[in-house]
Order: sequence, then C-alpha cells, then structure tokens
Amino acid sequence: MAAAPVDVIGSTPIGFTNSDGAQKVVPLSALQFNGSDLQIRSSWSGDFDAGETTTLLAVAKARAAAGELNPPPVPPPVPALSVTATRTGAETNNIVVSVASEADTAPLEAEITVTVAETDSYRGLATGAAAALAIGVDAPTGAAGDPVAGTGLVVVKKGSTGASAKPAVASTGVLKKSTGVDLKDADGKVVLTLLPRADYQGAEGLSYTVTASGATFTVTATYDSTKETGTQAPVTLQTLGSLPAQVGYLVKASAPPSGAVLPSDSTVQLSGGAPGLAASGLLYT
Repeated sequence: MAAAPVDVIGSTPIGFTNSDGAQKVVPLSALQFNGSDLQIRSSWSGDFDAGETTTLLAVAKARAAAGELNPPPVPPPVPALSVTATRTGAETNNIVVSVASEADTAPLEAEITVTVAETDSYRGLATGAAAALAIGVDAPTGAAGDPVAGTGLVVVKKGSTGASAKPAVASTGVLKKSTGVDLKDADGKVVLTLLPRADYQGAEGLSYTVTASGATFTVTATYDSTKETGTQAPVTLQTLGSLPAQVGYLVKASAPPSGAVLPSDSTVQLSGGAPGLAASGLLYT
C-alpha cells in the first residue's frame, strides 16, 4: 500500500514572479510531499496556470534540496503486539511470526491475519543414539546421561534407537498427529523413530527432511501454519486470545505493557528461548 501524501514543513511561504511580472506568494499548505516528490495539492491546482505551476514547483524543489522544506518528522515505531512461544526451550528461538492488518478500518475492528512458522535443524548426527541426545525424546528417564525431553517440533521415540549404528539415509515426509516415522540406514535397519511433539494436533503443516552427508545426517523439522487444514480466521485487537489453533500451536499474542495497537504488516523472529524459558518478540506499528 502506497504511503499517503504528507504536509510540507518550512519557515516561510514560497514567493515567485509569474510571466506577467506579478509577484505571487503561496502558502506551504498548497504543497505536499508524495514520497520524495513535491506536488501541488489538487485543491490548489486550479489557482495556477501551466507556467506558474512549473515555476512554483521549481522554486519549491530548490528550497527542498537546500533543506528549507521537509516532510513532517515520522514518529518512531512503537510496540503494537507481544507474541510469546507456547512452550519453552531453545528451539522456540526458531519461531517466526508474521502479521497483516486490514487497511482503512477502525483499529479496534481491523482484522489481523497471523501466521507462524518454525524450522528446527539437528546437524552432524552419527547414530540414532546421538540423535536422541540432540533432539530429545518423548519419555525421558530422568537418569543422568540419558536423553532429556525434546522441546522442538519433533522428538525421538524412547527405545527406538540401537538397531543400527549407522547414519540415516535421506528421506522426507509429512508427520501426522501421534504417528511416528522410522528413519532407516542404507541396510534398511531402523536408526530411530521420529515423532511429532505430543501436543501436535494437525495433519498437513508439520514435515521432516533427513539429509545425509558422509558418516552423519541432519534432521530438519518444519512447521508452517498456512499449510494446515481448517479455518484460520483473522483476529482483532479485542480477540487476541483467540488465535486460530494452527497459530496457537506455537504462539500466543497479547498486549505489550504500553497497550495493544494495530501493527504494521511485518515479521518478527522470537528470541530469548532457553531451557525453561519461552522465546518472545514484539511487532511494531
């Protein structure tokens, strides 16, 4: 959406002599900045003939180039919405939230479309056991040295490793609710079973990719709320607590301390996530 024209700010009106030798003085309110271009406002255009228009704009642009005419100062962006991951862990730093606000509507009634995505990658894995330590498992034992609970999009099924001591071969697919997929080695033996995190309720938005590199492999899990099935209705500033389930799977939205206002169309990557801490971020006006 193009920016609206703005006023011209300066200390004195513009004076010039027209082709008849008459002196004309024009208030700055007759002009506007449209981006970086100086223009005569439509309500004033009938007051000048073609020659006067050319002269007026030439004088005005010369004054603007000299720094005497400027658009009004633009206020800095202010926090509009706060978004926080619904879980804790370092992987929550991989969450990216995007918003698009309805234009030309009263702020409290304007619809805000929220989408969310996350990509978690676990690199340099040599075996299923190494993957379990890096990714985490669905049912940790709590014993020292054993894999901890996974906090990313996917987890390794407890007890699914050990049949193979080789790396997994390349594969890709979509993960379904409560359904695991066996990652296998070049001999067809199971390296590990990969599961969606227990709170995943979707069907199409969560996918995985395994890439092989020599004696190691990488597991990448990706969630994209726009790929999930079902209605993903916009919200308003008054219904921030009712994000669609496909978005609420990863984040919740609330008003920042200064109060919620309509955000500009923008994207933020969450930060601050760590064991026991949820990543968060701010969207601005």
